[in-house]
Amino acid sequence: MIINLRVWLKIPDAEAATVKNTLMRRMGYEGVLADIKRERLWSIEVNMVDDPAELARKLARELVNENKENYTVSIDELKFEEGYVPVKVGLHIEDGEAITTMSRLKNRLGFEMVKSVERSVVWKLYLKSDDPLNTAQEIAQRLLINPHKDVYMIMA
Repeated sequence: MIINLRVWLKIPDAEAATVKNTLMRRMGYEGVLADIKRERLWSIEVNMVDDPAELARKLARELVNENKENYTVSIDELKFEEGYVPVKVGLHIEDGEAITTMSRLKNRLGFEMVKSVERSVVWKLYLKSDDPLNTAQEIAQRLLINPHKDVYMIMA
């Protein structure tokens, strides 16, 4: 079973604003890109439990700062709303933060049912384009990823 925890800032996201400005002012996407937002995605593989929703709430208490972040949980599926193209960016090299988080959840906090933790970023591209999937792929390759360490997937 996989618990997907999507986390985003309640406050303005400076990194998303910088990416938007770079794309629009320096890379020529001012007529194409309406907006861009960013989410962190925790995909946590766990052994079967009686109440996955309760486990997800407990995990969220550890991984989400509710003073400045909102989150949503889905179990065994990852669906996105309409209106944007989601681009999932993750590491294809070893992710130290994901390893540390898994160790903390299992060893310090007692979540023995956790089997693996994957961390990624989802860029939500609001595009005004005839071919939004191709445009999203182009933006991902030109700016959102470092090809030496990152891998991406268009989630539409």
